[in-house]
Amino acid sequence: MDPEFDDVVAPEDLMVLERRYTLACQQGAPSRRCRFEYAWGLLRSRYHGDIRKGVAMFRDLMADGDPDERRDYVYYLAVGNYRLKEYEEALKYVGALLQAEPGNTQGLRLQQLVRKRMNRGETHRNPIETHRDPIEIP
Repeated sequence: MDPEFDDVVAPEDLMVLERRYTLACQQGAPSRRCRFEYAWGLLRSRYHGDIRKGVAMFRDLMADGDPDERRDYVYYLAVGNYRLKEYEEALKYVGALLQAEPGNTQGLRLQQLVRKRMNRGETHRNPIETHRDPIEIP
């Protein structure tokens, strides 16, 4: 396990993020920061359903996001797919990140870890949730 990619958020911390997000939704549209923080917390959950929700939120953030923030979204999409054991998807996002930033140490470490897990045969495919469009970081 790699603490940077496999660390789990404390349930009480995730509950705080969820309450903030829910309150922001009730008051209108939550800010990008609020959405980002909640999605980040969901990716760090021990439950696959939460992680999937976090991945979906990061996809939404990336789709309507600021191009300057796209790098972060791509990175966290790679992490989320890694945590779901959807390694082919994780490699697509890591590849996009490394194409934009070839020396990115986080991306290089994640790429190495994903390939190692793939070689051990630890994969899980969910064809409903896959993303096939090319990923670009401006």
